[in-house]
Amino acid sequence: MGNKHKLPNAFDPDQLIRLFDVMNNVKVGVASALAFFCGLRISEVCNLRIDNVNFNDKKLKVVDSKYTLRKKNNYGKDRYIPIPDQMISPLKKWINLIQGGQWLFPSDKSPDDPLRKKSLYEQYRVFLKRADLEIPEYDIPFKCKVNGKTEKRMVTRHRYNFHTLRHSYGTYLRNKGVALEDIKELMGHERYDTTLVYAKIASTQKRKAVNEAFSTQLRQQVIPQQEVQRIAYPQQGQSPIEFLQMQMVRGEITKEEYQEKLQLLQPIAVKQIQ
Repeated sequence: MGNKHKLPNAFDPDQLIRLFDVMNNVKVGVASALAFFCGLRISEVCNLRIDNVNFNDKKLKVVDSKYTLRKKNNYGKDRYIPIPDQMISPLKKWINLIQGGQWLFPSDKSPDDPLRKKSLYEQYRVFLKRADLEIPEYDIPFKCKVNGKTEKRMVTRHRYNFHTLRHSYGTYLRNKGVALEDIKELMGHERYDTTLVYAKIASTQKRKAVNEAFSTQLRQQVIPQQEVQRIAYPQQGQSPIEFLQMQMVRGEITKEEYQEKLQLLQPIAVKQIQ
């Protein structure tokens, strides 16, 4: 990301369901699902070979992937990723469907070549738009030459793209309590601060912490417990109606609430008199 303070976008579960519900292209559907369930980059999806998938151990091997020292070492970085149970059956059916070859997602035009990133993204965008998730965010000006003349043009950046599936994977794992160190290894991050972004955008853990912080009644946090007992419970010999009146005087209940509760208590009071 160009701006280190800008947080990436991630799909919420409802958006993911909307997106996959409109996908009627099997190849794009399986490729997109694999990107989410395994946290893969689009290049990693396109470069997967069938023999990278290990159904016995339920894992796949990402080979020669993104790495800062690639130019120096002339090789990227390998890693293993667990395949969730939800992806085992779709992957097996997809491999049976393509009937051989070396690439998990072969090119539409040449089965001996892997699917191109541009081709996968263009097909994916069709379904992103169909699910009403192609949301423009801002325009970027750029210059290009047309017939020898320099022209100014604009390119639109959208809120969601194919890489959003990978961000959704990291966010989902963090929301489920997976340790950041494990997420770092699963996603193949070189730097720990790259993974920290998922601690910032994951909402479930934050929501849980806030709910736990306020789980005790606020009155009990700021008023001594003896006072809480006096306010919350009737004093010895005090009738329910007297206690109700005191609650209204202290502003703990509204006049409407007092009248409502009084109607419920009146039959009890009559019975006690009889």
